Amino acid sequence: MPGVAFRLRDDRLPFPALQELARLVEARGYDTLFTPEGGGRDVFVTLAAFAAATNRVRLSPGIASIFTRTPAVLAAAAVTLDQFSSGRAILGLGTGHAASLESGHGMVMARPLARTRDTVLLIKSALRGDPSPPPTDVLRISRMRLGTEARRELPVYIAALGPRMCRLAGEIADGVILNWATPAYAAAAVAHVHAGAASAGRDPASIEIAMYLRVAAGNPSGSTRQALGLDIASYAAMPFYRAMMDAEGFAAATARAAAAYATDPEAAARAIPDGMIDALTAVGPDAVRSRLAEYRKAGVTLPVLAPLTTRADTVETWQAAIDLYASR
Repeated sequence: MPGVAFRLRDDRLPFPALQELARLVEARGYDTLFTPEGGGRDVFVTLAAFAAATNRVRLSPGIASIFTRTPAVLAAAAVTLDQFSSGRAILGLGTGHAASLESGHGMVMARPLARTRDTVLLIKSALRGDPSPPPTDVLRISRMRLGTEARRELPVYIAALGPRMCRLAGEIADGVILNWATPAYAAAAVAHVHAGAASAGRDPASIEIAMYLRVAAGNPSGSTRQALGLDIASYAAMPFYRAMMDAEGFAAATARAAAAYATDPEAAARAIPDGMIDALTAVGPDAVRSRLAEYRKAGVTLPVLAPLTTRADTVETWQAAIDLYASR
């Protein structure tokens, strides 16, 4: 059966509860468990806790920022997780967002495409045990090596929204992570990934296409739709995502949502029309199954169920979200 992944992060639940949820993810037949960076917990430590509670499911940050960690730190963290999990690690990388980098880390985002290329090439070179780093455009590193016992070419995925990052993923990465894509946008993104792979002399079919799909259990009630609208609006307020959503045909809605979000998030949520919510999310198991089929037809090889999260989430709400899909 084709793989399906799950995204799990909750900074309020204690780790024993999160580990129980990770075990349920594995028991339901999910292929991979992604954990986003952010909040008050380190993503690699969280993934190590999930590794200790599971035996089969692959584990990946979704994503770790290339601006807040150096390539050497990222490589060491990924290798440590891979060793601890007996070879189940994937290294999901991304740029993050300029506003959060500046306000949360005091850093400026510069040349994100070039930095992504350099970071992936440096990490892959270190994992292979190359005697010297490859030529780079932004990062000036003259020596980056891992111990012989640490080397294994574990998969490296790149989070991508636009065509250039998708092409780069096809050229140098083992997978791409899409987010907030309609089936039509996903199909176009897959085409860019495959074009990048072909230009680099790689087999396009060897690149895994992962994609976050926002899902919710229960019925598409008014409160659920309001929460989904708020989630969409929070992303529409970020320049990278707004540009992507505009390209998907939602420019009028994103303009209203982005203008309102900073001062009135609820008004921003109301600016997201039902058609946009329906195009970007799935509520209930029937809708999830239908959307998974649509995205697979578009070329997505690893759909990632990314549950709608709220401050009222409990172990039970997470369990309901996990149960939206079960292969066995």
